[in-house]
Amino acid sequence: GKVNLSMAHGQPVVSTSCAVEGMHLRDGHDVLVADDAAAFADAVVRLHEEEALWTTLSRNGLENVARHFSLDAARDTVRQVFFAPRN
Repeated sequence: GKVNLSMAHGQPVVSTSCAVEGMHLRDGHDVLVADDAAAFADAVVRLHEEEALWTTLSRNGLENVARHFSLDAARDTVRQVFFAPRN
């Protein structure tokens, strides 16, 4: 929830691989992934210093939330699960 909530507000995210597992996120495209303290700190500093990276992660994070976790995405999934023809 915390990762999606941040991305839904346009905040770029630095997170662990465990926290982003199963969320359709790609390191360096939607989020920065770091699994130890030094790498995490380096990623935060990099994000702070690189405006283009900040903008890219912000935009791609918003798109990811809309595509996979929005009300529209949930509605489509529910339709597929409950109304798809069964064999």
